Amino acid sequence: MNKRWYGLVGGWLLSLTAWAGEPFSVAAIPANLSAGAAAVMRVHEQTFQVRTQAEAVETVHYAVTILKEEGQSYANLEIPYDKLSKVSSIEGTLYNAEGKVLRRLKRSDIKDLSSISDFSLFEDNRAKSAAFSYADYPFTVEFRYEITTRNTMSYPAWFPQSDDKLALELAQFQVVVPAGQTLRYKILNQLAAPEMATSPAGRVYTWQLKQQKIHEQESQAPYYTNLGPGVLTAPDEFELEARKGRMQTWQELGRFVYQLNEGRDQLPESLRRQALELVAGETDAVKKIQKIYGFVQQHTRYVSIQLGIGGWQTFPASVVAEKGYGDCKALSNYTYALLKAVGIPSYWALVSAGRHKVDVEPDFPALRFNHMILCVPLAKDTVWLECTDQHAPAGYLGSFTDNRHALLLMPEGGKLVRTPVYRPVDNRQNRSAVARLEASGSATFDVSTLYTGIQTEGVESVMRTASSDDQRQWLYRQFTMPNFTISSFSFQEQKNTLPAIVERLIMQVPTCASRSGNRLFLVPSQLTSSQSLPVQTDHRTAEFQLATSYLDTDTITYQLPTGMAVEYLFEPVQLKSRFGTYQASAKVEGNTVKYSRRLVMEAGRYAPELYTEYVDFRRKIAKADRLQILLKN
Repeated sequence: MNKRWYGLVGGWLLSLTAWAGEPFSVAAIPANLSAGAAAVMRVHEQTFQVRTQAEAVETVHYAVTILKEEGQSYANLEIPYDKLSKVSSIEGTLYNAEGKVLRRLKRSDIKDLSSISDFSLFEDNRAKSAAFSYADYPFTVEFRYEITTRNTMSYPAWFPQSDDKLALELAQFQVVVPAGQTLRYKILNQLAAPEMATSPAGRVYTWQLKQQKIHEQESQAPYYTNLGPGVLTAPDEFELEARKGRMQTWQELGRFVYQLNEGRDQLPESLRRQALELVAGETDAVKKIQKIYGFVQQHTRYVSIQLGIGGWQTFPASVVAEKGYGDCKALSNYTYALLKAVGIPSYWALVSAGRHKVDVEPDFPALRFNHMILCVPLAKDTVWLECTDQHAPAGYLGSFTDNRHALLLMPEGGKLVRTPVYRPVDNRQNRSAVARLEASGSATFDVSTLYTGIQTEGVESVMRTASSDDQRQWLYRQFTMPNFTISSFSFQEQKNTLPAIVERLIMQVPTCASRSGNRLFLVPSQLTSSQSLPVQTDHRTAEFQLATSYLDTDTITYQLPTGMAVEYLFEPVQLKSRFGTYQASAKVEGNTVKYSRRLVMEAGRYAPELYTEYVDFRRKIAKADRLQILLKN
């Protein structure tokens, strides 16, 4: 009998586990647990102990059995740290399938790497990394490490089974707070309530999760939903480099960050006068904002700078004026200072940015933001400014920060608001084309497509950053036709309140219509962009979200070959659902056939029982897009 114990030692509450035989034998894994899994987490123990209001220690111990190559990433360990944190210790062990020790991690195996982002100029982010490699699956790796941090603004989030290929035997999460301090937490995805106890170190909260098979990550589910059972934690009181704060409410958290950045908006006198001259004679506030925003875009560039408290405190506006660059905080503060100089008040705003819309929980004040933008309230409207974008029109945020909560930073404290929601008419793809159809079935298309709003984002990225050859290859991937040639193409940006790009194409399509005897079979929706159908699931459990509203229209005029006429024309199609609407029709106009298609999709969150209805709507659209027109001599 080989036993391994973790217990209450010296006031530290840890888990108590005993094994018979080798602790990490693969044979000990229940067969039903490993079915379909790439790896099995045998044990995962994480403790976050708040020693003082200014310091905390996090200890992690886990062992994972890697069943096949798909789970190889679990053999790698990476521990991020920065100026305010220190990795105290790292241990690692490699076991074979029988649970026998093969080797242990040596000091020389541990690498200390810079973790600076590609877009950063200055960052103190680093990482300790280590890895085991072994040729024979399955095998097990075990790691232990400890981190000490002097930043108690951010408490951990715990989701031990966030990977849909990972099964779980046992996981435990403990938070220890000193007597007199409070822990706030929010349980998600049916995790059981914590056990609470008192130890010499303080109040102890313990969560456990046992015997979890792999879980399906359902498509289009909100972010936290797919992470599995877990919990978010946050303090009431915290300390950051000798600055004390509270975050029991959004107002308190906003006040702390505001005070951290207050008074850093001073501009050189020459620049202040330049700003006033820029808007001289202008009475419309929106036009003043546009001129100031355009000045910022023209004279600055985005560079991430994250050094210690600088992750939350901006560089002074005078530094940006001198250097011509800054991170999101610095550029937002610089724009804030310029607007203030011309008499327009604005507010810094914290937001959780990203196209996957990882929003904060509005009923759980916590520091889970990663970006700063600017909010300019006017008498009849509110203008939002993304100060890191050198091309976007003033007032446009895009999918990076649209339709989510933002924390306005004001002298009286923070206020949680929502960023703009873009409607279908804002996000358009309007395509117009003329196709000269030949008797052989080949065709030449002259296509013009207008993209607006969020629908410009993919096109803009290609237009600004890709070579001509890469642009051409990208265009080929946008269409479902099996065989075609792009003869020429161009992109042209239009200056509007929303981003707008016009794309022009000349395309040669050898098999636009298929010939059978003296007839041509034509699918008129030739240019419909490729869209994958949602996967039907029998037992949907998670709500699903459509992230973006949009409007697609296609108008294609087919010039018929000499001597051919329409023998059959499909009846107009109209589909209506809670998710959107679809219309398609075709009509004969002289020697042409005019095909029209209109699809409107509405963003929103929907209950899981509506998913089958959504899949059915999308499948009906796909079927309507395959309707044919029959031509004959």
